[in-house]
Amino acid sequence: MNSIQYLLNIESKGIKLGLERTRDLMNKCGNPHLGLRSIQVAGTNGKGSVCAMIANILQSAGYKTGLFTSPHLVSINERIRINGYPILNSEIDEFITNNKLHIENTNSTFFETMTALGFWHFKKHNVDFAIMETGLGGRLDSVSVCEPIATVLTPISLDHVEILGPTIADIAFEKAGIIKKNVPCIISQQNEQALEVIKIKCAEMNAPIHLVNNNNKIKNIFINIPGKIQKENANLAIETITKIKEINISSSDIINGLKTVKWYGRNQHIQKKPLIIFDVGHNASGIKSFLDYFKSLKIQGKTTIIIALQARKNISSISYNIQTKFNTIICTETGGRNPMPAKELAKYFSNKKNLKIITNIEFAIQNSVKSLCSNDALAIIGSHYIGSTINKIFNISFEKY
Repeated sequence: MNSIQYLLNIESKGIKLGLERTRDLMNKCGNPHLGLRSIQVAGTNGKGSVCAMIANILQSAGYKTGLFTSPHLVSINERIRINGYPILNSEIDEFITNNKLHIENTNSTFFETMTALGFWHFKKHNVDFAIMETGLGGRLDSVSVCEPIATVLTPISLDHVEILGPTIADIAFEKAGIIKKNVPCIISQQNEQALEVIKIKCAEMNAPIHLVNNNNKIKNIFINIPGKIQKENANLAIETITKIKEINISSSDIINGLKTVKWYGRNQHIQKKPLIIFDVGHNASGIKSFLDYFKSLKIQGKTTIIIALQARKNISSISYNIQTKFNTIICTETGGRNPMPAKELAKYFSNKKNLKIITNIEFAIQNSVKSLCSNDALAIIGSHYIGSTINKIFNISFEKY
């Protein structure tokens, strides 16, 4: 069994929150997280985009930059990058060969093992900075074993309520768990409930708090990821970099970093004419951001949206908006773990006249593409797990950034 398959096999252990196993595994692996200049990012939406922006700006300034994100679109290698290049299979082999016994003795999960692998890879290659995206929540997420030089919180909204809690305040409490003693915390514009929880945690940890004002920083700067929400993400990335004393950055580094940043699966144009867009927005607020972007495109022809979600997602607050913006809605299913059945997803939509249920996502996409005219548009949204199908049908690579 190769190392990739080994990692995918332990993914069946599922999610187990808590830091004890990760700390144990890190210790047995030589504590590669210690001494790294890490920046930890948490939040509900925009985490990956903000991480990508911070990493690319630092790279533009000449810093060797590690980037740890999740989940992946096609290959697990995508989760761990240095200066945009994903970790090689040979290096994954090296880590697994040397640490397999430790992984099994600590009963570490897939994500815990990937976190250790990421820190090990960054330490081995002596990166200047490691940008670490939190997986789920924050307080009990394995990435939180790091000792960051800054923590960052993107907008917090309802998601993973079955794990993190039913209210914004509950979720904010978990996300704010990344805040460390005396370490600056840079915060995007937040829901009032979330902001109150974050402020209390910062005060408790004596962490300097920096609340981002979205009205300045990027007025005339081009961002290579489309969508209005990316301006807010860019503001947060810039504020983070400028508040960290260890970073020496120029305005031209910021401009070049944002101009060249790539982050696949975010309002990504797969094809220009007819237009095909792929977006991984998978909760109500994420899909709303996509809908706002789609509306700005002012499509002249017919519009079709293909949606596939994971189980337990709730889009009742935006289902009407979806129906009013698209001529045809196709409910389908992801190829990942715990997909929401297409029939269950279809229940969110009251107007059945423009609704189709096609359980096979590959067939749903291929069939829709065939029916497109030059002025039409097709949106494919709802999950990272769609990435492998996009890759297969359109031969799109998600490798180099």
